[in-house]
Amino acid sequence: MKRILLAGYGNIAHAFEKIMQEQEEPGSYTLSTCDLADGNDVMEYLPHHAEKFDVVVNTSLANSIALSKMCIRLGLDYIDVGIEDGYDNIDGTPSDYTALMKKMMNWKCHSHIMLGFGINPGILEHVYQKYKPAGPHYAFELEHDNATSRDHKVFGTWSPFMYVEEAVFAEKVVVDRNGAKVVDNRLRAEGGTMTLTYRGRKRRYLPIHHEELMSMMISCPDLLGTAYLFQAPVGLQDYCLRKGKAMTHFQIFAIPVPQNLQGEDHVGILFWDCGERLYWVKNSTMNQSTWLRYGVNAVCWQTASGAWIAYRLLDEVGKDHPHTMTELSQKMASKIDGLLNTIGLTFYCEEAPFDVNEFKAQIISYFE
Repeated sequence: MKRILLAGYGNIAHAFEKIMQEQEEPGSYTLSTCDLADGNDVMEYLPHHAEKFDVVVNTSLANSIALSKMCIRLGLDYIDVGIEDGYDNIDGTPSDYTALMKKMMNWKCHSHIMLGFGINPGILEHVYQKYKPAGPHYAFELEHDNATSRDHKVFGTWSPFMYVEEAVFAEKVVVDRNGAKVVDNRLRAEGGTMTLTYRGRKRRYLPIHHEELMSMMISCPDLLGTAYLFQAPVGLQDYCLRKGKAMTHFQIFAIPVPQNLQGEDHVGILFWDCGERLYWVKNSTMNQSTWLRYGVNAVCWQTASGAWIAYRLLDEVGKDHPHTMTELSQKMASKIDGLLNTIGLTFYCEEAPFDVNEFKAQIISYFE
């Protein structure tokens, strides 16, 4: 029986708990929580209670590197849905994840360490590995949510804090073979966002920094450039970009997140083969159906699904170094596909979602 400590008990943690109840045999595990809301900091709690647990699953904003190193020292297995800098990082300078990931692979471990097993980072890295074109190409994580609300002017289907942290305070970057390039000044000069037309509607995206972009670049020399093109539901995006960095923590946390969730979350990888083929391999999840089934929005369920996949793969990977989804996708793609089908998280290919000339002008021009 696996004794699991769940660090953080927010929406992602609740979704993970529900998935475990659906997918795992009763009696095969126990689940305990350690949450700041209850006055328990996992970094302080774990050293005094390590003997009670076999696995730590981090869905919180606790520093991923510090917590994973603690688990290595204590001989505990570790799963993280991201690679977080810690609770207080809202000023936005991206870490050098390329150097970090190369360094991570040389860590000496004696337990299973799984870093970045959410949706992004995580499952989308597998989508990249499976669907990437042969030869030179660009690949972009692309997400937007078409949820709307008649009752709430400022409307979001996930944490406003996370959107503000990643899309308002953090530097905007694109990534090429030379590393991350900050594009804040150009974005500001060109209206503040990148714009693409999807199904007749203008969508505004921000190129935010995510660690899995570096993992993808390291894994494939044919990947010339990448970015994470991110859009929150329109009301939340408009409000946050208009208020900008003048927002206080109090104002951020006061933004309501009502759960009258109409619409879908669209998330996937947009590929361009440097010719004329532009295709989006994506998942579309109904926010309302996910809320009714799991009590959380689509983004949180998708993220928790990645953590569950890591849990299922835990005893199939080695203890010699930490693991990422990119690495495991290259080694056990069919196993991951089977787990995605089990959880009902499927992806399909949409050809030419955007005009190629618009795409070149709005996105590719940032790499030239």
